[in-house]
Amino acid sequence: AEIIELIRPSPDRAEPVCTVFGAGQGCGGCAFQHMSEQAYRRTKTEAFAGLLDKAGLKTEIRPPVWTKMAGRRRAKLSYRRTAERFVTGFAGRGSHFIYPLESCGVLSPALKEITDALAGWAAPCFLAGETGDIQINMLSSGACLLIRPDQEISADRLAGFSEQAAEFRTDTGKQVRLAIQPPGSAEPILLLAPAEAVLYLDNAVGGHALYPPPGAFLQAGTEAETALVAAVLAAAAVRNAEQAKVVDLYCGVGTFSLPLLGRGAQLTGYEADKAAVDALLAAARAAGYGSRTDGHLRDLNAAPVRAEELADADIILLDPPRQGAAAQIKELARLGQMTQTPPDVIMVSCNPFTALRDIAVLTQAGWQTDHVQMIDQFVRTAHTEMVARLSRPEEK
Repeated sequence: AEIIELIRPSPDRAEPVCTVFGAGQGCGGCAFQHMSEQAYRRTKTEAFAGLLDKAGLKTEIRPPVWTKMAGRRRAKLSYRRTAERFVTGFAGRGSHFIYPLESCGVLSPALKEITDALAGWAAPCFLAGETGDIQINMLSSGACLLIRPDQEISADRLAGFSEQAAEFRTDTGKQVRLAIQPPGSAEPILLLAPAEAVLYLDNAVGGHALYPPPGAFLQAGTEAETALVAAVLAAAAVRNAEQAKVVDLYCGVGTFSLPLLGRGAQLTGYEADKAAVDALLAAARAAGYGSRTDGHLRDLNAAPVRAEELADADIILLDPPRQGAAAQIKELARLGQMTQTPPDVIMVSCNPFTALRDIAVLTQAGWQTDHVQMIDQFVRTAHTEMVARLSRPEEK
């Protein structure tokens, strides 16, 4: 909605940090910058509880975890090269207009510094009229950039990208990898890698080293990542993760897998992205867990892991995309009907709507939800992360 006239401001109203927020504008990200912190937390907590109530889910709701606003470490920026300049930022809500990031309040300082410096080195690399997006992941060792152009870029111009990027410097951040993925290409082309691209998990959850490929999916912020991993480890500890057989569905690069391996688990991971599977296996070997780790390339929406393949698991961990895991959940429900001692299920989700839909299927198959927890990873947006633990009543 667009405000026509503000007659009397609510006591819960606050001045937005971002200059493009409100007045019908906005980059399509934040939704609640006009609220005080207290009102914002109350709104999200009540919304989450309302979803659980509407779904008929009666369970323990653990205290939410709130993360700081300027903590986002990954971003996908749109870009457009005009005759005059290189424009980059977030696309507008329901439009292709690109809003610059001068006043963005959600990016971490290191990521903000990288985005501010982009135009300086990128402008000479592109031709007028060219468009695309740039995925930036701030790793522990520096910034990893993946450019996805909408147009083909000739081989001789790619050399120019490398030369320009080699001169790219900021006061505190640095670039550890630059890659480009041309239209229709299945894999990115590495242009520059002056240092090792590594991401260290927080020491509170093991401090393991991950080696994400260019453009890899990562949790949006370090604080939220630590909270999510801690919640998963606590849920797994109920079953005693030591030497437990864990199946990690949608395992990614190993954000949850490595800490579970560190607790003594035997792991089998499934993921549709080959580069992510390779990264998980490399991280496990580097940490000394290679003998307890299997990784498999598999599209779990098209070819879910069958119930028979999951029969020996003690714990099943799922962190599906926003659309949920409907196909895989059907196989888990079938597993619940096959055995009297099915595995515990730990579900991580960035979409409570689809998570509660999937939990309802498991509930019908005999599981019960032991607890849920909200983690406010997507600060000042309407999106919410959640972790849920499910078990069979006879197990308790």
